[in-house]
Amino acid sequence: MMTEKEIRQALKDAGIRLLEKGLTQGTWGNLSIRLDERHMVVTPSGLDYTRLTPDDMVVVDIETLEYNSHVKPTSEKKIHAAIYRERKDINAVIHSHPLNSSSVAAARKSLPVMSEEMRRLVGGEARLARYGLPSTDSLTKSTIKALEGRNACLQANHGLVVCAGSMDEAFEVCRVMEESARLYIESEVKKILKKDDIVAEDIIEAFCNIINK
Repeated sequence: MMTEKEIRQALKDAGIRLLEKGLTQGTWGNLSIRLDERHMVVTPSGLDYTRLTPDDMVVVDIETLEYNSHVKPTSEKKIHAAIYRERKDINAVIHSHPLNSSSVAAARKSLPVMSEEMRRLVGGEARLARYGLPSTDSLTKSTIKALEGRNACLQANHGLVVCAGSMDEAFEVCRVMEESARLYIESEVKKILKKDDIVAEDIIEAFCNIINK
């Protein structure tokens, strides 16, 4: 197991990595790593990833959600804690808002399996968690249900939640989800526009260029 000091640094590094890989926008999203059977370390609420320090990370009790820090933990700590309670195999959670995944979530669609890599890393299709207001019990419950037997789910009108045995593995799940969401959007556009129409192909290419900027 990682020490608390190592976890704090890992979360700092992971926040920067989210931005660099285009897997979140601004200060949106939150991350956590399991510290032990009873505690997790989470990112704080509303702070820019580029300005975070290891000391800003917050240790939170998985059972009670209590914490002893002058820094307020992410408002989505309920979801992180619930995942750790339900899944003993999970040691890292990422909640983020990458463009393509968020677009599918905004359309209130589940994400079908788009590759064997997605099937392997996610466990099957990424289900859609029923809409709920942020940091509410209803959103937590629907997210946990959508994650049954899966390592990722989409939250209706919101974003993406992934989990794995380590932060590196969670990033791989996040990456394949975003790539799969891009492929899904492209395939849906092609269904609408005729494939043998030159103008339609130009529109598809332009659309794909826009969503991947």
